[in-house]
Amino acid sequence: MSIKTVITVIALLGVAPVAQSQEPSVSFNLFSFEGAYLNRIFRFDADYSAKYNIPIEVPFALQIPVRNDVELIADGRPSGGIVKFTFATKDPSGRKFIENFHVVDASFPIPQGSDDPMPIRLRTAAKALTESAFPSAVQGFADAKIISTREIAVNGMRAAEVLGTYTDPSNGPMVLQLVAIPHPARAESYFILHNISRTLVPMSGPEQLPETLGGRVLDSFTYE
Repeated sequence: MSIKTVITVIALLGVAPVAQSQEPSVSFNLFSFEGAYLNRIFRFDADYSAKYNIPIEVPFALQIPVRNDVELIADGRPSGGIVKFTFATKDPSGRKFIENFHVVDASFPIPQGSDDPMPIRLRTAAKALTESAFPSAVQGFADAKIISTREIAVNGMRAAEVLGTYTDPSNGPMVLQLVAIPHPARAESYFILHNISRTLVPMSGPEQLPETLGGRVLDSFTYE
């Protein structure tokens, strides 16, 4: 499998967070929220393609967490990929970036003649994320480094994750989570770019990723 095949759309992506160029406020803390989350279900299928004229080769669905102190900005025509959800503070002085979650189409071919092709697909995906996706995503930002590369489970599916950090001049220290999710039965698949503000989402470590807004979205990802 060619790495170029997996990361075809990376050159088209504007993967930096979209936010106002303002100093982040420490008055907002994602983990201090004690209210209830509501989930909005988004399905990307033939009906979605017909309505928005956006081709969907492999149908999938997401659940997007909604809470009363966070604004959800949905972009169904991002500069690359299928959809991007941005979460921002509801601040009268100007929205401040919290996280975004970007779904990008990819191809992870299934090797022929293998009784268990998934480990091969995951290794290739991890290499592509490390060598192509991460450098492209952090290009132009300071202090970029990869923290870990590992296999994870996404809603019962095997996936490859690359976790890194960088500094954004407008939003400060950031976490970047890249996740490739090979479709269990098809080459056509998706990978995820998840940017997180470390100021407004003060994680103590990777174990808190599932508690983030994008982490909740990732846990809901399913092929249909």
